[in-house]
Amino acid sequence: MSSQPEFALSGQVLALRNLEVSVSMRLQDTDQSGQSSGTASSQQGVKAKELKIAGIIPYDDEDLLTLLYRLAEAEDSSGRSRYRINHDTAMAIKMREATFTGDVSASKAGDLQAWRVSFTLREYVSVAEKKAEARTSSDSAVTQTAQGTSGAEEAPEQLTRFERILKSINDTIGPA
Repeated sequence: MSSQPEFALSGQVLALRNLEVSVSMRLQDTDQSGQSSGTASSQQGVKAKELKIAGIIPYDDEDLLTLLYRLAEAEDSSGRSRYRINHDTAMAIKMREATFTGDVSASKAGDLQAWRVSFTLREYVSVAEKKAEARTSSDSAVTQTAQGTSGAEEAPEQLTRFERILKSINDTIGPA
């Protein structure tokens, strides 16, 4: 048996019994077929992954239910608090940080003297977001020079014949 806790958020162990964890990831697209029977669609990216967690908390472990709701309600300066996830499924899909989203619910668990709890965690800064950000930052890299800033991959000016004539006149006259 593993020595690590089964499920924890930023070091806070949530010892849920009968723990169930499922993962979902939305692949967004839009139908492009209009009124026809075509199957064309346009891709709109990979959205953040979500972990759906469900489990049982015995009535005599009221502190655990209190902790769960305290974590869900917590906010920091940028909004909802984010948590590091410690669970095998999250590690397998490379989901490291998440925020609570949607409903956090607790109801009586059938004939048991316990609450049936469920909640959803949405990935914070998903892998897809990181890839997109890296792509855009490499496209718009800026170089600092003595004359000011310029794009890192600045192409040489391609001037038309008329623009070259105007440029030579401007260079001869000098700055205003």
